[in-house]
Amino acid sequence: MYRTSASRLKFLKGRLGERLASSSVVAKKSSIFGTFTGSIPPLDTPLPGVNILPPLPDYVEPGKTKITTLPNGVKIASESSMNPAASIGLFVDSGSVYETPISSGASQLLERMAFKTTTNRSHLRIVREVEAIGGKVTASASREQMGYTYDALRTYVPEMVELLIDCVRNPAFLDWELIEELRRVKGGLSEVNKDPQGLLLEAIHSTGYTGALANPLRASESAIKGFNSKILDEFIAENYTAGRMVLAASGVEHDELLSIAKPLLSDLPTVPRSVEPKSQYVGGEFRCQADSPTAHVALAFEAPGGWYKEKDAMTSTVLQIIMGGGSSFSSGGPRKGMQSRLCMSYSIF
Repeated sequence: MYRTSASRLKFLKGRLGERLASSSVVAKKSSIFGTFTGSIPPLDTPLPGVNILPPLPDYVEPGKTKITTLPNGVKIASESSMNPAASIGLFVDSGSVYETPISSGASQLLERMAFKTTTNRSHLRIVREVEAIGGKVTASASREQMGYTYDALRTYVPEMVELLIDCVRNPAFLDWELIEELRRVKGGLSEVNKDPQGLLLEAIHSTGYTGALANPLRASESAIKGFNSKILDEFIAENYTAGRMVLAASGVEHDELLSIAKPLLSDLPTVPRSVEPKSQYVGGEFRCQADSPTAHVALAFEAPGGWYKEKDAMTSTVLQIIMGGGSSFSSGGPRKGMQSRLCMSYSIF
């Protein structure tokens, strides 16, 4: 019993010593922390040796757009910015309005064949070069314009410009690549009825216009059957001319862009601009019965002059934003709702 009591007494003395020791450490730390916090100057006191940059003004004037026209007619435009990324686009005054019954669907196929094999690069090499710099390439086809864009960090502008121009000017149109894209286009024809917005846009042009603007942007099954690389080569040779090309860039100095692009585009032959195909707005009505529980209705009107009339174009842009910026949705309960979409379609003829 005496041994047990002695052991308990020894244990209590040890615990008491640990508490006293820990209390002294905490007190010491508190005193050190108090001394340290007391030496910190107020936040509004300037630090010695630190230069504070002046605040930015309330309004920063954006960079001005500079445009240079090469002797052969190619336009090069750029606008500098502080953005570390650069966006470069090569735009061609071409599209389905320039298609003939033989070349119908060429614009859609050119969009799909963009950034494929060229006479200088394989498709795999193009993909690897784009991925190596973390870039992004896109192509878009419309009725009056073809666009090819490349986005990446501005330090890779020389590589971006060279690859972009090579893909637009020197496509190889390998048979097996063209056959693969034609197969995909044919497979997508069965899905057309599931895209009401695309159907409405096509119907608006085919019904509202006669002439070039009535040409379908989507290739039909009958047009695809006889398509080959020769048709695409002839379409590019006829429409991808110097006077109808614009190289535009954002986030790039104009002198730098000009020094890189001029040697790559100045050898394009100067070809007289072909007569623009005519179109006439006639209006009309189009209805299509579909197996769908919802109805899609479009009301279209003509805006003569298009973007050539800046005042009218700005008015249409404001109207587009007021009506939802292209797409808006308002629901009123189960099975109720209204979706509005304002699509601008201009006639410039």
